[in-house]
Amino acid sequence: MIGSGLKKLAQENGMKVAKGVAYGSLQGFAATMSEGSGYKQIVFATKFAEAGSSDQLLAAINQVNVQRTYSVQTLNIAPNAIQVVFVDTIGTMKKIRAFVEWFVPLLRQYGASTVNVCAECGGDAANGRWLLIDGIAFHMHDACAQKARCEIEETEQTQKEQRTGSYASGTLGAFLGATIGAVVWAIVLNMGYVASLVGLLIGWLAEKGYTLLKGKQGKAKIAILILAIVFGVVLGTFAADFFTVVELINSGEIVGMAYGDIPMYLMYLLSVEPEYQSAAVTNIGMGLLFAGLGVFALLRKTSAEVADTKIVDLE
Repeated sequence: MIGSGLKKLAQENGMKVAKGVAYGSLQGFAATMSEGSGYKQIVFATKFAEAGSSDQLLAAINQVNVQRTYSVQTLNIAPNAIQVVFVDTIGTMKKIRAFVEWFVPLLRQYGASTVNVCAECGGDAANGRWLLIDGIAFHMHDACAQKARCEIEETEQTQKEQRTGSYASGTLGAFLGATIGAVVWAIVLNMGYVASLVGLLIGWLAEKGYTLLKGKQGKAKIAILILAIVFGVVLGTFAADFFTVVELINSGEIVGMAYGDIPMYLMYLLSVEPEYQSAAVTNIGMGLLFAGLGVFALLRKTSAEVADTKIVDLE
């Protein structure tokens, strides 16, 4: 997505807006601008002809405190692109404009390829086309764009064919991992705490179990992990109640009940006791909320790992 600030900057530079991004020539360099929750970013699709030039550029960048001066959160130099992420707050657009005026001359100084250089073959592409690959716009010849698309699709197909394992074994591993996490969840809940860190632990153990039992690396993995995490939270919540009843039996407050009767006793309370129903729903709801906060980054990372490369023709 892209907001009014970046749209205005794009229009001032003759860039176009489509598919949730602004793209085109930013002072002579192929650039893509976009934003999300709490950030704005510019990605320059560029390469360096001479070995060591990118290191020299990075050394020049490190001479300036870009975080303080330009609100840069991260700056990554990859073989075919430079990603600059800015913290989105009051005055960010002013900082971005100042950054562009400072950074573009550095790109020229260290020989970064301009917008008229094909991102695929390195030849003159003044009359080329734009291809959006995973949210980054690349300018290249029409034939090179077709070649790039075919190579990406062939690589992904090969990777899919090489993937081993099964969803069945992965599901078993994920639920076993979540069960271990549920025990920790129950202990923490019995101590009177509800922590997002434990939710993260459940997610981490579920993912680790999925991997150890050789689960298939496919899109269904995300759904399996989500189900395992929900299972872990629910199991941990009722396990905490189980331990509470055990303590009551041991202290003599509940007489004539064996440990094996506890699950049925909890089910009975859940069906007829409004206060217990409310408490259980609240604990599970809070547990899922904190677990969701804890494992969001993990699930996003996993989603990126199993997702196909998104390729869109911009022109």
